[in-house]
Amino acid sequence: MGKELIVRQQEENRLAALKTSPEQYYKTLHPKTIDDVLYSHEPAIGTAIKKLGMAKTRAILIFPLADVLEFFNVGNTMSDVQVAMTVDLIIEEYPYMKMDDLKLCFKNAMKLKYGENYNRIDGSIIMGWLREYDKERYLVADNHSWNEHKACLAENAKPVDGMFYEEYRKELQVRADSGDKDAVQALSVSDRISSLVAKKKYEKQKMELQEFYESQNQSSDILDNKRTGENRSYKKEIRSW
Repeated sequence: MGKELIVRQQEENRLAALKTSPEQYYKTLHPKTIDDVLYSHEPAIGTAIKKLGMAKTRAILIFPLADVLEFFNVGNTMSDVQVAMTVDLIIEEYPYMKMDDLKLCFKNAMKLKYGENYNRIDGSIIMGWLREYDKERYLVADNHSWNEHKACLAENAKPVDGMFYEEYRKELQVRADSGDKDAVQALSVSDRISSLVAKKKYEKQKMELQEFYESQNQSSDILDNKRTGENRSYKKEIRSW
């Protein structure tokens, strides 16, 4: 039996609005920054598929594309088949994105943040916009995750709400296995932060080792220069004899 998707109440409300009137729902979205998107209660594309079905979600995703195509009004535009194929690519590549992700990305494209379109719009251009947006989104999300969890990871040997960090992770794993979305996200963040901490530790050790070798080389150069100077002095003394 598949695990039931657990959705928060705010997200349920937004799903209901999305299902009732997708076009009106999309018009009400006004994200200005990636922070706005990350802290919103809008459902992810993957969540919409599980709750509303694939056919409904595919139909919903046509509205953002129609909106951006109407704005640019280029000579070489997209056919219905190309739009449908692009929708499928978005679902396949970015199921974690939300409708306000698409709204913000396409608004950036309208501002030519991702470059000129040269009087043509097609699926490859739109996927290119999303690829550039996703890079920025990942950096912002990763920075938030680091700031929110670095204190906990720095004290991973201390109790967390009455239990040690490893016990806390085990409890998160149990909750995640039962379909708890927050627990899944918390585990993912913890893994990324642990990886980042290990990488920073390695880089620090590498830097310290490099500084050690450089100091050794400098000491060796000083010693060589000193020996060279002594040899010259010795030869000078011999000549004076």
